[in-house]
Amino acid sequence: MLDKYGGVKMVVFQLIFFVILTLIILKAISTYVKNENSPVISTKAQLISKRRNTNTQTDANGIMTTTETLILIFELDTGSEIKFFVGGRVYKAILENEGGTLTFQGTRFLKV
Repeated sequence: MLDKYGGVKMVVFQLIFFVILTLIILKAISTYVKNENSPVISTKAQLISKRRNTNTQTDANGIMTTTETLILIFELDTGSEIKFFVGGRVYKAILENEGGTLTFQGTRFLKV
């Protein structure tokens, strides 16, 4: 049986959980809308770097979780650099130092 403080702690935990969840959803919607409202840009570019960031965590029960972030960094014909977080299929399909016409919309990679 929960005392009144245990019940209060549970309500506070649930409130914090739902506020954080709501903020994450609003951020994702905001990024989506921003990308949709951005123009589609095509420019000459060269892939200068492919990065693979791997993060492994082990919980108290010994269960290991690994997350991987795949990043492509392009140098545009203007000399500036732009990076995109992509999926495995795109990451594998593009070779480092490959050049061509880069097409993107906001922070969304479309094609090379």
